[in-house]
Amino acid sequence: MMDLDDPRVRAPEFPPSTWLNTYSEVSLHSLRPNVVLLDFWEYTCISCLRTLPYLRAWYERYTDLGLSIVGVHTPEFRFGRRPEFVKAAIGRLGIGWPVVLDNDQHIWTNYANCCWPTIYLIDGQGYIRFTHAGDHDYTQIESIIQTLLRDKDPAVQLPPLLEAEDAPNAVCIPTTQEIHVDALGSPLPRDEKAEEFSLPGDLTDGHFYLAGTWRLKNDGLTLSGENGTIALPYHAADVYAVLSPSPQVDGYTRSEHSPLKIEILQDGQPLPVVDYGQDVFKDQDRSMLRIDIPRSYHIAHNSTVRRAELQMRILEAGLTFFAFSFGSCLTADPPEESRGA
Repeated sequence: MMDLDDPRVRAPEFPPSTWLNTYSEVSLHSLRPNVVLLDFWEYTCISCLRTLPYLRAWYERYTDLGLSIVGVHTPEFRFGRRPEFVKAAIGRLGIGWPVVLDNDQHIWTNYANCCWPTIYLIDGQGYIRFTHAGDHDYTQIESIIQTLLRDKDPAVQLPPLLEAEDAPNAVCIPTTQEIHVDALGSPLPRDEKAEEFSLPGDLTDGHFYLAGTWRLKNDGLTLSGENGTIALPYHAADVYAVLSPSPQVDGYTRSEHSPLKIEILQDGQPLPVVDYGQDVFKDQDRSMLRIDIPRSYHIAHNSTVRRAELQMRILEAGLTFFAFSFGSCLTADPPEESRGA
């Protein structure tokens, strides 16, 4: 059992902000005497996405029993400041609660937050009673939710705790760490100038490599020529990439009928169908990825944690790369009540 925070600290109120998924702005004061779960998240953050099934399940279980959930979207990349992209993610991810856009990190700073995801549980009097960072300990977090709901209403009837991913039978193995553009295995392009790259003979885990003409703009690497390759040696079960079809703020989206397409190879061969990530599809004998909006794309879902070399072959200028992240929990499933959400 996790201890509640003591001494109690008053939760900072929200500054004026843009709100999504609600008809009006939300304040902590207006939510009293409900227990509030405040979730700092980012829609490309894989750890945040792994937390969402539990948030959806808790929202369904406890909304009528006195729990309110509020999402604080603090973007990691510049495109994440655009309300239309966050709104699309809210719909795609099945988020039913209000989300406030924290584009200037005012809320993040007021809470002295340090990472995504972080959950704050606030009691009915507006005090922070529990803080948790990361995508684990779901059973303990739900137990704290129930404790605070019982404090609010000792007669409340609560369901049994959900079986969670971090139960004793889960197997999560260390993997390649999340990497961004500064993990390029050669010097980064300078001053937004296009530079030519070629793949070296030896590739090192923890880095990625480029072939073709690329330039660094804002927080991403953009293919300037018509052909390019991203090569990634990795050690993991799952591979995700934050990608965009364009580097331009006003030209990020592509029609669903004409997305930018990428061919995916693993160890020099088309990615086996059994190892397809959720966003990969088969086109004749090729494994392909469609890129239409800036977001995280699930590329590989291997049956075990393994060492492999992933290649992304791009045949059209404009593809912009931001980050890779990885997963390794092999026996974990979302809670029963949230599957298919």
